[in-house]
Amino acid sequence: MQKIKISPSLLACDFLHLEDEVRRAEEAGADMLHCDVMDGVYVPNISFGFDIISKIGRITRLPLDVHMMTVCPEKYLEVLKEAGAYYVTVHSDYSDGETVRNTVRRIKELGMKAGISLKPARPAADIFDMAEMADMILVMTVEPGFGGQKFMADMMPKVREIREFISSRGLRCDIQVDGGIGTSTISEAAEAGANVFVVGTGAFRADDMKEAVKTLRNTAKKASGSMMGGKNKIK
Repeated sequence: MQKIKISPSLLACDFLHLEDEVRRAEEAGADMLHCDVMDGVYVPNISFGFDIISKIGRITRLPLDVHMMTVCPEKYLEVLKEAGAYYVTVHSDYSDGETVRNTVRRIKELGMKAGISLKPARPAADIFDMAEMADMILVMTVEPGFGGQKFMADMMPKVREIREFISSRGLRCDIQVDGGIGTSTISEAAEAGANVFVVGTGAFRADDMKEAVKTLRNTAKKASGSMMGGKNKIK
C-alpha cells in the first residue's frame, strides 16, 4: 500500500503570519505543503508567485507540492526548480497533449517530481498515455481556482478508474485529491484509491492542527485498508 500523505494547502493559511503557519504545518506532521499558483487566466483567480514559494522553500524541510493552474507552466520550470519545488503538477488540458507530455518530461529532467491534474470535466482517459511518466495524478474534487468549495463525490469513480489503470500496469504513482477534503470526505476518497490529500480549511483552520492532521491520516489509512482485498487494491 502506498503511503498516506497529507498536504496542507497554503491558500487556507494566515498569510500575515506565513512563516508561523509553515512551522505549524511542520509541527502538525504534514508530509508536504501544497502551493497553488494561479494566473487569473487558466483559472479566474490569482494567488501567489515564485518569490513566495522560494521564501517558503528556504524555511521549511517539507517538500513543496506546487500546483500550476496557469496557461504556460512550461515557462517557469527552471524558476520552480530554483525556488525549491519538489512536485510540480500541470493540468492535462492546459495545452495539446504533446506539449503537456514535453512539460512533464522537462519537469523530470530538472530533477523534480511530475504531476498531472484533471479538472472535474476531464475524463480519466486524459492521462492514460502519460501515466507512465507521472509521479502523481491529481484529481480535482472541486473546480480549480477557489478554496472552500464543496467536495464533489461524483469524482470518485474517476479516482477508482485511475487507480485500477495504474495498478493493472504495475505503476508506482500517487493519486492526489484536492478540494473539500476533511474528516467527513477523506475516507470516501481513500476508499476510492487516493493516497495523497490536499487539505485546506480542514488543516489550517482547525482548532488543533496537529490533531486534525492525525485524525485525517488515521481515517484515510482505515478507509484504504478496508479495500485492500478488493479490485481497487492500492499497490
